[in-house]
Amino acid sequence: MCPLFLDGRVTISHPSFFCFEFRALSSYHWRVALIDDDALVLDGIPYRDRDLILSLLTPSAGMVRGVFRGARGGKNPTAGATQILSLVHMIAHHARHAEMATIRQVDLKTSSYPVSGSLEGSAAAAVVSELLMTFCPLGEPAPRRFRLGVAALDALLTDIPPSAVVAYVQFWSLTLGGVLPPIREAGLDEGDVEFLLACRTRPLANMSEPPPRSTVQWLDQTVRSAAERPLRALDFLRANLP
Repeated sequence: MCPLFLDGRVTISHPSFFCFEFRALSSYHWRVALIDDDALVLDGIPYRDRDLILSLLTPSAGMVRGVFRGARGGKNPTAGATQILSLVHMIAHHARHAEMATIRQVDLKTSSYPVSGSLEGSAAAAVVSELLMTFCPLGEPAPRRFRLGVAALDALLTDIPPSAVVAYVQFWSLTLGGVLPPIREAGLDEGDVEFLLACRTRPLANMSEPPPRSTVQWLDQTVRSAAERPLRALDFLRANLP
C-alpha cells in the first residue's frame, strides 16, 4: 500500500481505507450546514470577553443565532457591521444538532449607523428588529420577511417617517404570519382602512405620510395580542415618543 493525497490529507491507497475516508467526509458535510448569504442583524448580546451572540435573518435559512468570536475585540473592522438592522453578508457553519451556529465572517453591505442619529430612528429600527424576530418561525427560509427588513432599513435611511416604517412592518408581520384580522370587519375608521390598504398595495418607499393615531393604536394592540410575549422595544418607543 502506498500513500496518496486526498484534499490535502495523506491517506492510504487501500480500498477499505479510501472508503472510510470518503464516508467520514460525507458524514461531516451532512452534519454541518454552510450558510453563505446576506443577512440582517437583529440582535447582538455580549458573550465572554470579546465575542457576540448574534441573531440574524437570512432569506435562505431564516433566523440564525450564532457566536461571532472576536467581534468586540478592539479595532476589529467587523465591529461596525453588527449594529442592529445593518445589512451584511455572513458565512457561518451550523452543526445539525447544535443550538447555535459558528459565525466565521461578517462583511458590511449597508450600515444602519446613520439611523442612530435620532432617538425616533434608532427606536424604530429596534422595533423592526423585534418584530422580525418575534414573527419569523425558526428553521424556515424567510425571503419575504428578509425583503421586508431590507425595505425598512432603506426607508429609515431616507425621509420616510419612522412611524410609517413601524406601522408598515407591523402590518406585514401580521399578514405574513396569517394573523391579521379582516380589515373591513375590524370596526376601523375610513382613514385607518385607507392607510392599511396602502400598506398592502404600495412599496414602503412610497409611504410618505405617518399613520393616523388610531391606526397606530390598533396595530399596537393587534401585534401585542399576536406576539403573546412582551414587546419591549415597542413599549420603549411608545413610552418615549408617544
